[in-house]
Amino acid sequence: MALAFELLQGVASDYGATLHRAAGGGRAEISVTRPGGAVHVFTLAISIAGEHVSAKEVPGHHQLPQFCPDRHINPNQSFCLGWGDGKPGHIIDEAAARQWWSTVYRFLAHQISANVRRVFPGAENGRAHGDAAKHQAIAEQAAECLGPEFKAAAQAGLFEVRQDVRPGKRRLELWRGDQLIARVSLRSNSLISGKLACPCGCRPKRTTAECADHAEALATYVLERHRCALADRAFLDQCAAAGMACCGTLETCGLRNAIRRKQVGCTKKENPQHARSSRYWRPPAKSKRPR
Repeated sequence: MALAFELLQGVASDYGATLHRAAGGGRAEISVTRPGGAVHVFTLAISIAGEHVSAKEVPGHHQLPQFCPDRHINPNQSFCLGWGDGKPGHIIDEAAARQWWSTVYRFLAHQISANVRRVFPGAENGRAHGDAAKHQAIAEQAAECLGPEFKAAAQAGLFEVRQDVRPGKRRLELWRGDQLIARVSLRSNSLISGKLACPCGCRPKRTTAECADHAEALATYVLERHRCALADRAFLDQCAAAGMACCGTLETCGLRNAIRRKQVGCTKKENPQHARSSRYWRPPAKSKRPR
């Protein structure tokens, strides 16, 4: 703990921060300057456990929501600054301390922008919630295997995974606009056909079956994107079921949608419908009374 504190304190001033010892680690004040020149000062509680560091706002000094998945603020009010091996917070040297302060500064700058614009900057490049991030990471690795063109399109959000909901059709489809890229079976977890053009951008064009190991990478990308969406939804549904409230600071919010799903589910339980639930069911035609 002592080494991590000293490393963080030694470079804090380079990031507009001061750090003093306090119970559990330290207390920091950090000034964030916006492009227009406005300065915002945050007071943070820094928790230090050995080499591991985390931060949250000090109670009574809140400028941010105390919880918001889409703003990367955890249920315990701590800041979610990253995921996986690249997550900052393991303070073993000066470089790690600088990376952590830099990440905190950027995180707070994004939070200020979200307060004003009601949109969290770079949300399209953020991490999915909970265990969904693992599936997101695998999908990103598969996209990289499919070449720079595919990877760039994936990062830009140009692909959409759709589930075929027709009876007996257990499969996923990958679309780019109105172009079908691939179909994947949910039974075999593999491409249904390799005859479509490989989306890797190869010249001359080849089918997916003819293009190295791209059939496997493409199936993995589609499956993991689907699993990511399911896990992300499940995480938010769990938050809603636990009674966690939406902070209301963003125009669109996954938690708010989950809360609405919960409310709709409760309404259906309170007012059960006795009619058939099939999507193909239609109410019987009204009989005509004889004149």
